[in-house]
Amino acid sequence: MKKSLLLAAGVFFACALHAGGESYFKNNERWMLTGDSITNTDTYRVAIKRIIDHFHPENKIEFVNKAVWGVDSAHKTKIKTEEKPTMVSIMLGMNNIIHYEYPHKPDFSKKVEAYRKNILRHVTFYQSLGATVLLLTPTLTDERVSSFFSPMYTKKGLEEFGKVIYEIGKAKNCVVVPVAEELEAYDDTLGPNQLARIDGVHPFGEAQYRIAWSILQHLNAAGKLTGKRTLSPVPTPVPVEVKRANFYLNSDSDKIVLKLKGKEKGKFKLTWSLAGERGSKEFSINKNQTIRWTLPASDKAYKLVVGDQKQAVVDLQTADGKLSFYLIDLARTRVVKPVNGELNFEVKAPVKPKQGEPNFNSEHTSYAGTRPEGDLIGTVKIKEDGANLWLSGRVYDGEINHNSYWITGRDNVRILLDFRPGERFGNLTPDRDINMILISPRDVPQFSLKALSWWGPRFQYCMYSDGERTKDGYKWLYGYAGNITNYTPFDIRKLDVYGFNLSIIDKDKNSFHLNSIMPTIFDNNVEKALNQLIIVDRKNKFPGKETTTIQCFGF
Repeated sequence: MKKSLLLAAGVFFACALHAGGESYFKNNERWMLTGDSITNTDTYRVAIKRIIDHFHPENKIEFVNKAVWGVDSAHKTKIKTEEKPTMVSIMLGMNNIIHYEYPHKPDFSKKVEAYRKNILRHVTFYQSLGATVLLLTPTLTDERVSSFFSPMYTKKGLEEFGKVIYEIGKAKNCVVVPVAEELEAYDDTLGPNQLARIDGVHPFGEAQYRIAWSILQHLNAAGKLTGKRTLSPVPTPVPVEVKRANFYLNSDSDKIVLKLKGKEKGKFKLTWSLAGERGSKEFSINKNQTIRWTLPASDKAYKLVVGDQKQAVVDLQTADGKLSFYLIDLARTRVVKPVNGELNFEVKAPVKPKQGEPNFNSEHTSYAGTRPEGDLIGTVKIKEDGANLWLSGRVYDGEINHNSYWITGRDNVRILLDFRPGERFGNLTPDRDINMILISPRDVPQFSLKALSWWGPRFQYCMYSDGERTKDGYKWLYGYAGNITNYTPFDIRKLDVYGFNLSIIDKDKNSFHLNSIMPTIFDNNVEKALNQLIIVDRKNKFPGKETTTIQCFGF
């Protein structure tokens, strides 16, 4: 994908699928996805399903995600008799590489041969079940990012794994989707401070959508579901530039508005779908003409409660087969307004929802009545002091556990902040103005508290932290003051809004609990959280206490 395809909005890409022809998918497909945490996050699978549902509303394709975080290529996926797949995708390799330290010029030959044997074994097994095997080249690391993982000198090994995938694909007659190569092409379009993999390993937010784009493109998801597996050529996109005209839906009557700008004179048909509703409209457009179009779904289709998400899909097609389409993320979130620069929150164990009620909590949520320490898990205060920002709070916990090697697998306070100004705010492609902090307590040999800048390490230079053990848990203090870099002082006063969420992780001997201020499932999967953060409205820019954020991605 060329840089010229990157549109000014920063989140739109004019790529295309085949509007006609036959799809590689079958209507009664049972597609089983295998892989590690990159697939386990379930973001690219959900995007693919949503777009297939748009083009084929009556499809009967099943999507089964069997990926397991942390596994390498030796992992054997357990398949139940009733889960017999018709197609299996394999994307493995990252965990074969990143958990080691390497010299400047590492020799990956032994790892490559072990990888070859493992992937070949998987392919042979799945084909013996009668399944079509789809091979995805494993995504690469970003060696610029220093993190808990070890991405340094690892990219070459993953590239060699990719060569193995092509070799096995040719030998075993498998379609190979160049996920890694096309993700790198997307990465090349990003600005110098944007990161497709904020921890150097995991494709984040929009990068997950780029994985979906690769699969959708090469398998021609928009083509006819004929029962045959056909690889169709990809046409050119519709010569229309699409941008979102609004970024928030603040009232129940607000709708998504897009700006459609003609790159040349022509005609096209626009089709939309949202929450089971759909419609279409034909347009004539001149070169450089801009048309504003409102997605005309009902108020019911648009309706969301705090913590909920929906995705609209819009496609543009021309009579000669050109096609572009757009995935529009809608997420409902809270808006809070500081009083005299101060905010206060409580983190409480929620009441377990009844069957049929919305449940945005992860499997690790401690529901009301289940904690020996009580339903009040902690308190939080945010206080502005001129240019500085201070956060403090208490955690009620009878047992401080620091023994897990995995830092979010032990007691922690996890804070996520979005300090990006203007149109960058809420964007699912993170950059240097995103900061995730992990505040980790330890009781042995004496009480101490560590604040780690997990994302946005440049904030480490203006971070200050303190803590105190209490009879019923611990107190913590965290703040921003001074310079982020030698030329950039931290100054909260420059921002109209910023995004915020806080989670308290409580690890006991035999259990792991995680509760947050926001009732959302992103606590278990933060890689798509940036459009769901609580919006701190410092200058009264929002009319109410809730809003729906709009993020758009073009394919």
